[in-house]
Amino acid sequence: MARINEKELKEQIKTGSFSNVYFIYGDESYLKDFYVKKLKSKLVDGAFADFNFHQYDSKNSTIEDILQDAQTLPMMSEYTLILVCDYPLDKSTADFNALKEFFKDIPETCVLVFWYDNVEIDLKKSAKWKSIETAFAKAGSSVNLEKRSEGDLVKLIVNSAKKRNCTIDSANARYLISLVGNDIQTIFNELEKLCAFADSNEITKDEINELAVKSLQARVYDLSKFIINSNGDGAYNVLNTLFAQKEEPISILSVISSCYIDMYRVKCAKAANVNENELAQYYSYKGREFLIKNASRDCRNISFESLRASIDILQRADELMKSSSIDKNLLLEETVAKLLLTGAR
Repeated sequence: MARINEKELKEQIKTGSFSNVYFIYGDESYLKDFYVKKLKSKLVDGAFADFNFHQYDSKNSTIEDILQDAQTLPMMSEYTLILVCDYPLDKSTADFNALKEFFKDIPETCVLVFWYDNVEIDLKKSAKWKSIETAFAKAGSSVNLEKRSEGDLVKLIVNSAKKRNCTIDSANARYLISLVGNDIQTIFNELEKLCAFADSNEITKDEINELAVKSLQARVYDLSKFIINSNGDGAYNVLNTLFAQKEEPISILSVISSCYIDMYRVKCAKAANVNENELAQYYSYKGREFLIKNASRDCRNISFESLRASIDILQRADELMKSSSIDKNLLLEETVAKLLLTGAR
């Protein structure tokens, strides 16, 4: 078989041309859950689910039990579905070897799905996961369900609003993404609320500002804008609000650092005559292309020297926050003050 994309997986489910083995992973939790449920609904007759459907999680599961069920003949059905979530194949060579032996003679009546929702699978960093994914791809189908691009998310929002008898234009769809992030489930939750409020009318930017719950990234981006514009009062007002909402200081610092790194990348790209689309391909901006646009706008009046000095300040704060017993809120307040002074200079 092979490595397949979302479109090919959708076609397999639609036509019933299933692989006997699936390895499903990637950054988009909503899509992973969606297609696993699609496979189950297509493969399992509810009346015989007790006989033909077996589900395992990473706890209290053994590869022996999984493979034993995988070799069980289905009752009154064409397939037996074995669904295994977050199984730590990378932790046991014996388990992986047992699975590879099973791949040599897979029952035609079995569909075995290993999917990873809470385990990060990075094939570039882990040789172990790379070999596991390769074995699945050879035996069946490997599917990497990544975050969708901003353009795809815009189309999804516009079309989903229509299905809910509302309208939203592309500009406001992009604005919604910039506020709530690129997680599809979060987008759907916010869109459901906006459509209910709009009551079959057009969703406006004012309604988005009034009703949408900002992601941590969007709230910290507001903080970063105040810092960049040397607005100390605005910066500390946002920071105090984040503290009141019990946001973790290390998470806030991480997002501030990301904003400055985005600006530095854009600044370097412009100096090298690299456009924004090319820059997005070098880093993980899929579904978050708006970050590059924001960074491009924000870094216009900031020098390389100021950006480098600010990143040094943030790196030092990160080291202190992770390695000392210092009050983290106080450290973050001090870091914001240093960034404001650096910008002013």
